[in-house]
Amino acid sequence: IPADLIVPVHGSLGAVACEWCKAPMDFDEFCEEVRTKVKDIYDVDESAPTESTNIACPSCGKAGVKPTTVLYGSSLPEAFFEHFERDVPTFDLLIIAGTSLTVGPANQVAAQARHCPRVIINNEPVGLELGIEYDNVDETGNAHDVFLRGSCDDVARALIHELGWADESNRNQIQIQTTR
Repeated sequence: IPADLIVPVHGSLGAVACEWCKAPMDFDEFCEEVRTKVKDIYDVDESAPTESTNIACPSCGKAGVKPTTVLYGSSLPEAFFEHFERDVPTFDLLIIAGTSLTVGPANQVAAQARHCPRVIINNEPVGLELGIEYDNVDETGNAHDVFLRGSCDDVARALIHELGWADESNRNQIQIQTTR
């Protein structure tokens, strides 16, 4: 899936930036800094330092460089809110995987996407307080909200198999459409 079609709501371990000035840092450079400046608490890397030192931001010099994950109590990325307003009304299908749906504002995606089918992949049913109705079947016998019990990996593999995407020759059938 193209990166511009993904909004990492809780950030990403694959991108690095300074918490202070928000300047991005090259991921490979960051990994090298971690390897040479952070103590190996498991004693696996003999070349690791015996004491950790700060990793300074190349832009501002402050010690605040980390993966761009959103920690509890921090604001979600602005991109989440931009895409929420623009994209949720255009959903044809919403797949919700591996979440309690109890923390906002991210859980509001499920609440606002009532116009399209919602598939919930989880170990237990969630989202009833957000309007998800697992037992609601329309006049044609189709459920608007579907619950698939199990681990995200197991259910995703089963869906890939059922859709015929497991066969290498059928992988080209997957298409991502965008209106951007």
